[in-house]
Amino acid sequence: MHRPLLRWICQHVAAITVVVEPATLDLGSIPLGSERSMPVTLRNLGTEPARIVTAAGNCACTTSTWPIEPIAPGATAEAVITLKPSETQRGERLTKKVSFVIESQGVIDVAVIATVPADAGAPAAAPSQPSQPARQATPLPPKPSTAFARVDPPMKPGARVPFPTFDHWIVGAPERAWTPGVVTVIDFFGTDCSHCREYADLIEQVMRDFGAKGVRFIATTDEQPDAVRAWYSKSGVAEHFPCAITADPDRSVLALFQHGTFRTSTPRFFIVKDGIVQWYGHPKVSRPVLDALVAGTWDPSSELADAITESNVARAKNAIDIVIRWCDRSGDWQPLLETLDHVRAAIPERAGQYESQRFLIMIGLAGQIEQGYAFGRAVAKARAGEMETLRAMARAILETPFVKVRDLDFAMELAVAADALAKGTDARAADTLALANYATGHREVAITNGERAVRLETDPSMKRKYEQALQKYRTGPMGPEPSKEHEPAPADAAAPPPRRGPRPPGP
Repeated sequence: MHRPLLRWICQHVAAITVVVEPATLDLGSIPLGSERSMPVTLRNLGTEPARIVTAAGNCACTTSTWPIEPIAPGATAEAVITLKPSETQRGERLTKKVSFVIESQGVIDVAVIATVPADAGAPAAAPSQPSQPARQATPLPPKPSTAFARVDPPMKPGARVPFPTFDHWIVGAPERAWTPGVVTVIDFFGTDCSHCREYADLIEQVMRDFGAKGVRFIATTDEQPDAVRAWYSKSGVAEHFPCAITADPDRSVLALFQHGTFRTSTPRFFIVKDGIVQWYGHPKVSRPVLDALVAGTWDPSSELADAITESNVARAKNAIDIVIRWCDRSGDWQPLLETLDHVRAAIPERAGQYESQRFLIMIGLAGQIEQGYAFGRAVAKARAGEMETLRAMARAILETPFVKVRDLDFAMELAVAADALAKGTDARAADTLALANYATGHREVAITNGERAVRLETDPSMKRKYEQALQKYRTGPMGPEPSKEHEPAPADAAAPPPRRGPRPPGP
């Protein structure tokens, strides 16, 4: 179990044979509320197959797919990078990074640049790629595999992990080993990460509260040490970081911790005690775990099943996104339906999630209206006790752009049932019920439920979304969302698709 982790400690020994083309991806101007996706090419210049373990953005606004199959010597594979700006990035010139973790070799980076207009309504500007040679249109690649198998991730609660090699200590005395009996939190952050800024006050308070109780915090960023020192020297920065700070420019610490989860995000906490991983996740939900650890009542095995599920969900998302892109180019959506069937069989504890996605595709892009609604009603009956499945299916009907036939009665039935299961206490269910009433012409009921969603939501970014939706319920034209025509993306590896592809519906 530990060998995949230990390999990353020795990653500098092996030569990296994979190159990314282009090395810098210019996504142009991206207005708030939208996103842009473009492909990059991974080329294996070595003599042995290269397997990409995961793709890691240095901010949650930047994500990427990664090829599932090993890249043969001399061959290429595609990854699609997506950047979705957040409100805190308004008017900024963004410089982000995606790192591809290569098994037994190390990490290769691609720079991602974009501009976010200060005017939220500004039209998107086309990206420019002056350093990238023009490419000829390519034929449709072979259909990707629709198979999916569950795996046991190497990084999970209860796993033993060596102390990471922090090459650059910016703040604090260098450490070389876990301190016996001390709870240590590794905090992945970025000095220019919009999501880190959004949660900075929360993270600072967690560090102060639990630092006073003996918990050790080490914040690490993948930026160059000189840049981190310059940032730390700015007025007011030091007082908000009551922790050690390290620089991890080769991303070896990230590879040690995050790659085995098959999901990378910043900010993110990894909590370790005596060399044993206790928990990992978003800092906003870390307090109960730290309380239990300080009290001596925490059992990492209590989180094991969920961690394994989440790592497989992350792998499944990557597999689904790859198939979506092929389907979008070809206009044939049957492979995606097959993939979703394999995924829901491999992750039965989340079957409802993938069934709701299948329903979305059937009534939308696949054009299987009659079969899709029959499938949806069967799922609603089988998952009658699953609030999230019913809510997701309701939103699929109400707002998916490419649904040409919206069964509003069925959507209302699903929304009412989801809200009842939540006993009126879930903001997502409340907003879905508001949307269903808005689509059917019941403005006052929509407003009442929209106001309830805003009251119930505690996450700042989600609260803003519900506030925006509430404004629409109050003043927008009543009725269902208009449907849109969908045109398959061109079979050109250099051209961005018109959209990244369908996702689980709803905020």
